[in-house]
Amino acid sequence: REQYLGLLEMSVAECPEDDRNMHYLGREYMFRGRWDDCIRTLERHLAMPSATWKDERCASMRFIARSLHMKGETAKARDMYFRAIAEAPHLREPYVDLASMLLETGEMYGAAYFASLALAITVRPETYICEEKAWGSLPHDLLAVALYYTGDRTCALAEAEAALSFEPSNERLQNNIRLISASLCEK
Repeated sequence: REQYLGLLEMSVAECPEDDRNMHYLGREYMFRGRWDDCIRTLERHLAMPSATWKDERCASMRFIARSLHMKGETAKARDMYFRAIAEAPHLREPYVDLASMLLETGEMYGAAYFASLALAITVRPETYICEEKAWGSLPHDLLAVALYYTGDRTCALAEAEAALSFEPSNERLQNNIRLISASLCEK
């Protein structure tokens, strides 16, 4: 993987109209924490006339949003996540990413809303863009935590149990169920 970045940079320099490699290069910058390079490269990708596959465009927008968030530009990141959702509303990933960011920033109602929208998508696309985390415990876990903090403990417990069904040996998810159950008994 060390040589991958150099090869991608060379490929894009030699063939700057290759939208797929432009996307891959921007994604690789994100993986390496090179936020500004990621943003700049993926904005170039989105501006390319040949970059028409909505799922990949959505991924570029998500990666830009993630980079903006990592730079502390949360409002711009949120706007970019909205663009990603509008670009490919049939994908779970942008909803899950936005819900995760909102949970991290303490916006529990927003996190619950977008996690719920992610879970409403039940047909999993068969493309490389589809990420395992969006189809596992994560959206249920995000929803459970957000619901817990908004006071809807009964629904939070159901979502925590759904999250645990994907990862039965996950101690954090097990502890969440114990915590939520205990809070229900206190009422």
